Amino acid sequence: MKGITAALGKGTGITKFVRPISFKVNENSKPSDIADSLLTSNILGEGDIVVIPSKVIAILEKRFVYGLTMENYRQCINNLNFARANLTTPDSDPISEKDVIGLDKLDPEKKIGLRYPKNPNLSCYEIAKRVKDASGLKIDVVVSDSDAGGAKGVKLIGCPTILVTPIGATKGLRLFYCMRVAVAAEAIWNNVENTPIVLAQLYHSVYKTREGVGEFRYDGFLNAHKEPDIISRLQDNS
Repeated sequence: MKGITAALGKGTGITKFVRPISFKVNENSKPSDIADSLLTSNILGEGDIVVIPSKVIAILEKRFVYGLTMENYRQCINNLNFARANLTTPDSDPISEKDVIGLDKLDPEKKIGLRYPKNPNLSCYEIAKRVKDASGLKIDVVVSDSDAGGAKGVKLIGCPTILVTPIGATKGLRLFYCMRVAVAAEAIWNNVENTPIVLAQLYHSVYKTREGVGEFRYDGFLNAHKEPDIISRLQDNS
């Protein structure tokens, strides 16, 4: 709920000030272009949080699949073996169970689809590192996806999610806050065009000095079973 109110301009705490940033993707775009775009915006501050859709990262990382059509899409997202038998990738990385959850019909006429970034946590870290190396600013980065819910959330990050699922992040945010900023970003993306980046500005908030800002979290996707703030809740419900 706090993420939604933040998108409506009534945010508090870590999502008190959120704003969209334009970023255009073309066939020559690279992941580093996101960091460069953030830097040229001249609005980044120490400890700020950047939220980016997984689709944007996947396009920049060329995570394409070939053979995805309107006709076979439903079978592909529900049957991993079918997806592996009918889809090809430009690299040797096999299609995973997580990939089929997030398969996106990028260009059905050309039978081109898109899967998740291979290592969302690393993708976040590399953007944060480029910003820090160029400006000295430490920021956190979150990658989120519009697939969410009880079953999908558990399959993607090990716990249920609502409205949106954060699948990757740097180390300075607890998983709960990753979810909160992701919800705020999703609400903005649904109402403002051509703004794939959402910035949560912390100004004088106590959150600016949190530990681990911009640091590498761990390899792969976010995982509730590796998150101290979620582990105890999972154990209580087991």
